[in-house]
Amino acid sequence: MDKKALIAMIICGIIMLLYYPFILPLFSPKKAKVTEETKEEAVLGKPREIKTVEAPKPLPALPAKSQTDIPAKEVVIENAFVRMIWTNEGAALKSVKLKQFKDAEAKNILDLLKDVNTEYHPLAIESTLQKTNLQRQRYTISEQSGNKVVFTTTLEEGINLIKAITLPPDKYHVDVDITLENNTDTEVSTSYSIIASSMITHEGEPSTDMAAVAGVDLGNKRTKLVRMAPKELPSKNESVGIVWAGSTNKYFSTILKPAPSDLVASIHAQAFDAQGMISQEKAEHGDFMVTLQTNKFRILPHEAVKHGYIYFVGPKKEQVLEQYETLAVLLSYGWLTVISKVLLTFLNAVHRVIPNYGISIIVLTIIIKAILFPLTRKSQVSMFRMQQLQPMINQLKEKYKHDKQKMGREQMMLFKKYGVNPMSGCLPMVLQLPVFFALFRTLQLSFEMRQAPFMFWISDLSRPDTLLLLPFSIPFLGNALNILPLIMTGASFAQMKVTPKAPAADPQAQAQQKMMSFMPIMFAFILYHMPSGLTVYWTTSTIFSIIEGIVIRKTIKKIK
Repeated sequence: MDKKALIAMIICGIIMLLYYPFILPLFSPKKAKVTEETKEEAVLGKPREIKTVEAPKPLPALPAKSQTDIPAKEVVIENAFVRMIWTNEGAALKSVKLKQFKDAEAKNILDLLKDVNTEYHPLAIESTLQKTNLQRQRYTISEQSGNKVVFTTTLEEGINLIKAITLPPDKYHVDVDITLENNTDTEVSTSYSIIASSMITHEGEPSTDMAAVAGVDLGNKRTKLVRMAPKELPSKNESVGIVWAGSTNKYFSTILKPAPSDLVASIHAQAFDAQGMISQEKAEHGDFMVTLQTNKFRILPHEAVKHGYIYFVGPKKEQVLEQYETLAVLLSYGWLTVISKVLLTFLNAVHRVIPNYGISIIVLTIIIKAILFPLTRKSQVSMFRMQQLQPMINQLKEKYKHDKQKMGREQMMLFKKYGVNPMSGCLPMVLQLPVFFALFRTLQLSFEMRQAPFMFWISDLSRPDTLLLLPFSIPFLGNALNILPLIMTGASFAQMKVTPKAPAADPQAQAQQKMMSFMPIMFAFILYHMPSGLTVYWTTSTIFSIIEGIVIRKTIKKIK
């Protein structure tokens, strides 16, 4: 392998090494800007002046009206998919269990929202009519059944607040109707803030796998996904056209979607400590809430205003999200989405025949290797020819050592005569890179891969194949003993044995070959903490490359 081919191979490796921590974030959705637009600009059509402002701190609590005559009460509603516990304190959602799924340890039914002691529960109205901390307001339960509950309360200003919750059969959402009745003789102008999401369970590292999210209508049936990572909180978003808001982890989301598309004025994502102060630490641990603020609306005397919502609490599974308009954008694979969806479609098709995603990945690998086999053969033939031509190349170097340009021309003529392409050695690997990166995103984010077992100790293709935890930590690797990257490294060294070797008479080529021997170790570090499904793909690819090398080598020997 000459110097140019070596450089190309090293560049390929460096791209793969830097892709996840450095390149991928460049294509990820940017942090939502905190914006403010004045009424004058909106009226006159002036360009929007965008400036950053701090998320508001909670206002001091007003003395609450005594509600000792209303006892605390909980109501359970459920269907085949979800079991919900509602509390009349704030008319809020206290717990959600998803009956069809296990928790991260695959032991118990998944608690998507846990019944924990927290200051804020989803769907509690936080403030309205200049009153805050309404999430502590005790409501009367005026109606309840197995799939419906209705909460009512009266505010001091003569406003009745009614919240009706209905759980449809076989769905991952509830229908929420919020009605404000004006029992006074005066028109009321108001707005309210409602908690869209809080305390969603963790499915990995909160700082990387969790986010506050919003959907923004771009027109022409296009919706933009805005993500706000925990480290970016507190955050306020006043984008025009916010159609839903909530939070998400790697595989599940809780989303509040109003029926009037122009209802939302802004969303706030933040976390508070026990003293009511904004807490960055709690946010980074995933304990944050997302609050939806409505636009102002008027309620005529002795009239009522009703707002309808859908509250989604379910998996980010394509066939589930497609049932809800605009929620499909929650499942995004970045700039390789098209390739990822093609790969997932293929994996699912194989899985329907052989219900094992590990086998599906192996079949995918074999097909990719078969497609690339003509290029692989051409590459290895070219490398073998380079090995044969090395004595002639050395003669040219000696003959034209004082005329580099002529030596280069003569060398290219030699390559052309014998059909050698020095750069072809890297081509099969370069063509595999988009598939490799897309498969990485597919295995990392696709719900189908969650807790998908393969065989033996590999119980989850979306995670590293940890066999056991060591009592000590290894630098850069940690204390997890992952076996597949070690098998892959051994297979990579075996692959090097069947590839054409540099001539012993060429010290420079020998030095380059020694440098290339470190590539398997570099790949082991790259893949050590990545999903085991990806390592299954690369290990299988390497093993088949060994077989290809043996077959091609025998074929090359027959060429005269």
